[in-house]
Amino acid sequence: SHFAGSQRYAAIWTGDCIADWPYLLASFQECLNANLLGIVFCGADVAGFIQNPDDELYQRWYQAGAWLPFFRAHSNKDAERREPYLKSEDVQQVVRNAIQTRYKHLPVWYTLFYQHTRDRDPIIRPLFYHYPEDTNVYQIDNQILVGSDILVRAVTEPGVSSVQVYFPGGASEFWVSAEGSEVFAGNGFAEVPVDIQSIPVFYRRQSVIVRKDTVRKNTAEMAQDGFTLYVTLDAYNRSYGILYLDDNTSFNYRDSADYNYIEIIVHDYMYKEVTKIPKGNEAGSYKNVVYTRDASGNLLKDIKINAREETVIN
Repeated sequence: SHFAGSQRYAAIWTGDCIADWPYLLASFQECLNANLLGIVFCGADVAGFIQNPDDELYQRWYQAGAWLPFFRAHSNKDAERREPYLKSEDVQQVVRNAIQTRYKHLPVWYTLFYQHTRDRDPIIRPLFYHYPEDTNVYQIDNQILVGSDILVRAVTEPGVSSVQVYFPGGASEFWVSAEGSEVFAGNGFAEVPVDIQSIPVFYRRQSVIVRKDTVRKNTAEMAQDGFTLYVTLDAYNRSYGILYLDDNTSFNYRDSADYNYIEIIVHDYMYKEVTKIPKGNEAGSYKNVVYTRDASGNLLKDIKINAREETVIN
């Protein structure tokens, strides 16, 4: 149940779902609807609340659930024990990779949640949110956009070796695989191979995806790690991204503008500008940035061009 304004305070889940494939698909559908209604901190009971998932569904649900704003495994008392450490080593590794993917993208999630508090944009978005002129995207509900720059396609059918992914944006828009070097133009449906190790995830070309790729046990241990930038350049070698930073624990971002809201502009493989966006109090004052510009204009730790490590700026 909800009340007017409850979206400002609470995370929600999609209800007591059954451990079955249609409910995995429904988790994307329901959280997309909730996000459009302003209730953005939404997730499902990973692997289903009622009954027992087989190993394939179990793995696919972790992979998809890692891309919803609220990521949590949960089941009722009558279901079989299903903690990942009780599974086979192969299943454990798939689940571990899904969880690590979530942790690596925490800078993306944190930035999106801040932007939502400011602009009220959804965290996850249906394709028509950014491509309303494309009438084909209105029927697609097994894919989401995380912000504007990450495209995720859940695998919601058992036993498949490929899935249809819809790439929006037209011939001038390109999507780069987060797992490799495949590039797809935004010309509509394409058949994308899949295995049990991952689901299709793509970065929009001309975006800068800021990640923390060092594997840790918890976010506290990640606090002093450097950032890795995944830079996907357009035809003119340009790219753009945003990073929001604060102390992760206090209300100082609200009470004393103690944060940084950083614009990252890349051109010709070089950082031309990395500036705080001057908008109201957006300049902020947060000082504890692990990697910042030095006198030579260098920033951060690693640069990855089109998901491959090609340039390192120390």
